[in-house]
Amino acid sequence: MANEPYRDRAFLYEMYVQRRMNLTDICKHLHKTYNIEITPQAIYNWVKKYDLLKFRGKGRKLSTGGQTRQKSQAQLNAESRKRDIAKMNKFKKQGRGR
Repeated sequence: MANEPYRDRAFLYEMYVQRRMNLTDICKHLHKTYNIEITPQAIYNWVKKYDLLKFRGKGRKLSTGGQTRQKSQAQLNAESRKRDIAKMNKFKKQGRGR
């Protein structure tokens, strides 16, 4: 596997998920670091094989089940206001609004 790091799940997880590199950037990194010419489609095939595509997008959750950061009081207040507004809108739609 040392000659072909793109076939290693840990390597792809680090590049694609943790560093949030796209497939083209991974190809460029492989060419620059390991002198390996490979297409983005080939990287895509390995990422798909290891089921790493579920981590795409801005909302990737990288938590491994460890301790999570507590929300600030301002965040808790904002979420509470959102819930209250959603409840009020729901009642208005049902005709029970004020």
